[in-house]
Amino acid sequence: MVGGLYRCRLTYAAQTNSGPSSVVVKICSDDPKSLKVAKTFLLYQKEVAFYRDIASLTPMKVPALYYCDFDSKSHDFVLVLEDLEYMAAASQLTGGTAEQGRLAIRHAARFHARFWNKVDEAPLDGYFSLVAPSFTMKIHVGFHNSVPKVLDVFDQDLSPVAKDLIRAFGDDLAGHYHEMAQGPKTLTHGDYRLDNMFFGQADDTELVVIDWQTNGIGVGMADVAYFMAGSLDSNVRSSIERDAISEYHEITVRDAGAHWSFEECWQAYRKSFVTAMTVPVIAAGELSLDNERAFELVQTGIQRMNAAIEQLEVAEFMPQRRSVFTVPGFQSAMANQLSRIVPTSSS
Repeated sequence: MVGGLYRCRLTYAAQTNSGPSSVVVKICSDDPKSLKVAKTFLLYQKEVAFYRDIASLTPMKVPALYYCDFDSKSHDFVLVLEDLEYMAAASQLTGGTAEQGRLAIRHAARFHARFWNKVDEAPLDGYFSLVAPSFTMKIHVGFHNSVPKVLDVFDQDLSPVAKDLIRAFGDDLAGHYHEMAQGPKTLTHGDYRLDNMFFGQADDTELVVIDWQTNGIGVGMADVAYFMAGSLDSNVRSSIERDAISEYHEITVRDAGAHWSFEECWQAYRKSFVTAMTVPVIAAGELSLDNERAFELVQTGIQRMNAAIEQLEVAEFMPQRRSVFTVPGFQSAMANQLSRIVPTSSS
């Protein structure tokens, strides 16, 4: 939805060349709405930075990088990546299996543990932040301005509780992110979902993750909640989530020295569904959904998120109005004022 992808078959003048037989080339979107979103949220710049500076240092497997470039003025970019056609891709619309779900959360835990509370150290010092005020103000504006369209287009897919949560979060997102930023932070994927994953053979535990446009410093559990709600059918999610979150807790304690109980980890998981709404709501409101599959992806994600909000009683964490004399209250108030003068992509 936010870029062009091409598989290129290669031939070589010299028969002895051992280069790849095919590569995947990723370039900027030719859709004006999507291109505007990509520039606003630095999506192309962030993905090139990840592959160039961070990828080799993470435990998460990613496609091999052959070439990348980014133009800071036009935001034109190119990535030439390993073709993963030898691996299996799952369908986000169908939803992942219980085994794929547990595998994805296990890998997320190891990835998050690698950078847990180390975001002020190399290579992340000065890296893109998903919880810095300068960025959360942009997210707030995009979310706030997307709410009317989402509530209109997906009215039948949302419960009254979910609608109230979306409205409240639309007015309080910047403040909520400020509070999240006070806890443990790590490097996150930001769009951790099934369509961005390739799996090994049926008896393998290999996982390769693509599409790092939304990576940045944030709260690890946001990746987890976003994956669980968006990529798994509700029945699959509910059947594995206690065990999956328990394993996430164990890995972060063992590998990162995280200081939290399982009960605290479980509450953070439930609370993160408030922020996990950010991507599907902004996608629904700001991106072009003319493509049939793009629309189905967003709708399915919203339906699954709605089910999780109901089943996990996420309304307990309904954002509350804060005094403008507090830092989170002031940030939300400023973002709401900014929302009135910043046009949406659909306007």
